[in-house]
Amino acid sequence: MRRRCPRGEPLGAARLGGHALRIALPLDHPPGQGFATVVPAPGAFVPGALFRLGPGDLAALDAYEDCPALYLREELPVEDLSAPGGSREVRAALYRMRGPLRPARPRPDYVQTLREGYTDFGLPLEALEAALGEAGIP
Repeated sequence: MRRRCPRGEPLGAARLGGHALRIALPLDHPPGQGFATVVPAPGAFVPGALFRLGPGDLAALDAYEDCPALYLREELPVEDLSAPGGSREVRAALYRMRGPLRPARPRPDYVQTLREGYTDFGLPLEALEAALGEAGIP
C-alpha cells in the first residue's frame, strides 16, 4: 500500500460484515493466479485495514486493481475497530472482483503478502486461512 499510495495513512483494523473472503477469478477471465475478493455471506465477516487516502490515491488504486476490468470499486459500511472510545460504523471504498467468480489458486508470493498484511495489522487469520483452504492452499 505504501508504494501505491505514499500519502495514505493507516488508521487501523476494520471489519466488513455480511461478507466472506474468497480467492477467485471472474469466469470470463483467462486462467491464471487467483486474487482476494469479498462475496456476500450472511453472518460472516472479513477483517481488514482502514486507510485515509491522499489526493490521487484512488486513481492509483483503480489502476493497480485493474478497475473496472477485474475489480469494481464500491463504498460500503464497515466497522472501524480502531475508533477512539470503541468501534463505529464508517463508509469505506473497497474493491470487489466482478462476477460471476470461479475459485483460482494464488501464487505463493501472493499468499505470503496476504499473511503478512493480516499479521502487520494484528488481524485474525481465520477468514484468510479459510479462503486459502478453499483455494487449495494449506
